[in-house]
Amino acid sequence: MRNNGTELILRTANIENYKRYCESAMFSQYVHKKLGLNMNLPIEVAACCNDTLAYILYTWVDGNDADDKILNLHTPDQAAIGEKAGTLLRKIHNIKAPANILPWDLYFSKRLDELLGTFRYKVKGAFKGDKETIEYLHENTGLLENRPQTALHGDFRSGNLIITKDGELGIIDFGCWCWGDPYMDFQCIRRSCSAPFSRGQINGYFEGNIPGDFFALMAFYTAADIIRHICDAHRCGGEEYEKAVKAAEKTVVEYEGFKGNVPSWY
Repeated sequence: MRNNGTELILRTANIENYKRYCESAMFSQYVHKKLGLNMNLPIEVAACCNDTLAYILYTWVDGNDADDKILNLHTPDQAAIGEKAGTLLRKIHNIKAPANILPWDLYFSKRLDELLGTFRYKVKGAFKGDKETIEYLHENTGLLENRPQTALHGDFRSGNLIITKDGELGIIDFGCWCWGDPYMDFQCIRRSCSAPFSRGQINGYFEGNIPGDFFALMAFYTAADIIRHICDAHRCGGEEYEKAVKAAEKTVVEYEGFKGNVPSWY
């Protein structure tokens, strides 16, 4: 939408999302104040339509959708943009979580138990490789112990990046933000538009020095995100659910049935 010639983004949802919209707006402003990133900023959060809907109004980040731009580039250039994305993500993770929040292993284990319960009793099995995925999660919960917690974007992938005219990156959609293990922000990397970009993101984030526990944790969070995505899509049904199943099965193959930690695309 436009306001006096200025482009803005308007998002609406059921009124139940009002609190989350407020939290997202405050977090986005906090990140921008801390880091000065090129990002879409909330202008207004309010209820509307007789308090049945909530809306949030954002500024516009000028540039091209990264997915479209990246796919038209040669492999080295795709990787180079991925490296910039990794550097950007590392900046976000420099914001440390409050000291009084629940330890990560306790928080995420509870969340995972709830997620797996939903998958078992409502979805009731869904995709080829689901047993291997769940086994990997059960066998590797020890990875969660003593993990640091920082600010997370929550949905960091090429589809939430903008490439500006000067080739720099802007970032959008902090709606899934949370505090947590910084490596969890790699759970969506499989949904980025190209393998060279994804490899570049990992290499750029670590500046070529990848810690020994990274890939095991990325696999763990990827497995959990597969289950979450399937559960969310199951509520929608139809084509959305079919797409989620195909994406899950593709990821399981990339991880060799979660017998390995490093995906084939890396």
